[in-house]
Amino acid sequence: MTIQAVTTWEGTPKALEILVEGAKQSGPIHESMGAKNPRLWRASSGGDISQAYYSIEFETQEEYGKFSDAMLGSDWWNGTIEWIGENYPDLRNLGTTIYYDSIS
Repeated sequence: MTIQAVTTWEGTPKALEILVEGAKQSGPIHESMGAKNPRLWRASSGGDISQAYYSIEFETQEEYGKFSDAMLGSDWWNGTIEWIGENYPDLRNLGTTIYYDSIS
């Protein structure tokens, strides 16, 4: 079963560009903690152009749990919380939703 964690971000055009740079740096860090396929999704047609979606994948819920424990216990996470605060309200984290693939 594939698990996908998707974090929704909303921001000004300039703030979303800052998010792109942050996602480029975060992807390898997340991979080192066990995530796979980090991606930052932006709408090219339809959708809300003020939002972006950062996704990472796991093979099981257990792998996601281990990742979450590693991430929340890391110095990187403390810096991320600070970075989010510095960029608010131009960039807002709207939360993370965990999906599972129900057809495989």
